[in-house]
Amino acid sequence: MNNQEILQKIVAYIEAIMVDKSMTSRDLAEICAKKSGKMSPRTIDKMFKTPSSTTLSTLLKVCDGLDLNLNAVFHSIEIAKTSAENGQQRLVYEIDNPAYNGYTGNYHVFYLPTSAYPEDHADQTLVHGVLKLGDFNSMHECSAILDIDSGDLTTEGSPFSKHYEGTLIYSSNSQMFCRLVCSKYGDMWFMVFNHGNLNNKELACVVGCAATASSGRIRHPAIHRFCLCNMQQYPVIDPDTQSLIEGLLRIQEKHIIIKKETVDTLLKQGSFDPAFRTNLENYLNIAQVYYALPKGTLKEDIPLATSIKELAKLSNVSSLEKTYHILHEDDRELSCILKNCLTAPTAPKETSESE
Repeated sequence: MNNQEILQKIVAYIEAIMVDKSMTSRDLAEICAKKSGKMSPRTIDKMFKTPSSTTLSTLLKVCDGLDLNLNAVFHSIEIAKTSAENGQQRLVYEIDNPAYNGYTGNYHVFYLPTSAYPEDHADQTLVHGVLKLGDFNSMHECSAILDIDSGDLTTEGSPFSKHYEGTLIYSSNSQMFCRLVCSKYGDMWFMVFNHGNLNNKELACVVGCAATASSGRIRHPAIHRFCLCNMQQYPVIDPDTQSLIEGLLRIQEKHIIIKKETVDTLLKQGSFDPAFRTNLENYLNIAQVYYALPKGTLKEDIPLATSIKELAKLSNVSSLEKTYHILHEDDRELSCILKNCLTAPTAPKETSESE
């Protein structure tokens, strides 16, 4: 699109907003005058009559009067131009689309610390945040606002938190994509989770995966699991339930890699359900032996070029999965954990608050 076409699209978008709000040129001119200085109804009428002659100053004042972000307007126009292919819309941004039914609202967000160095989060096992979904910018899109309590403290001793803003997008392949940006710290999250075909029901809980930069002293690209829990249905999630969520969020494989002495200790404590304990003991009698080989130890005192080749040989025969998937059963497991939270006896106040 050339500049004239872009201006026409922007003015048409503004006109549609005014119609939706039942506003006249005089109404808008009065609002703009209060917020941004002098503005006459004639200027606005002229903008609609000849969009190509509209100045940037006028556009900024009008957008300010309508509480619109001009960058967001450009974004919406670009989406309208590119989102459909052969008449079939693959990515849906409009919050009025039925695909978004049940998603707006506030959610607990839980995930494990993403630092590559365990000592960076020795005193923290689970990170908590709040995700808000709704049309906060009056752009007819599903905006996303995420605030995360990192668990750390600033140099002044106050909680160190991160604020992200972005958009939730529905894909015709039945996935929800949420892109989030923290401009202050130059950080991004890209979240993916399964679309639940909610219709008129609200999303209760879901497990997904996120790509981001890891926290800690050194930044590394990181992929990890997270879960969303509807705050209306689960306003407070107690520490015992959070502990179960912590286990659920660990990278899921077909096998649980765990030290023999750890299993022996758990069996001695007798904390398992009797039937589960029987299944565990029966399997241990026929279990195959696996080695957890530390790459760092194997590379010691060996030239890098050599150790890389030899480690690659071992990796080729590893029993670990090549791809980590979020399965439908993960959502069912999270739902069971949260339902137990609702039916569990109320804990003393000093231990029941999770936030």
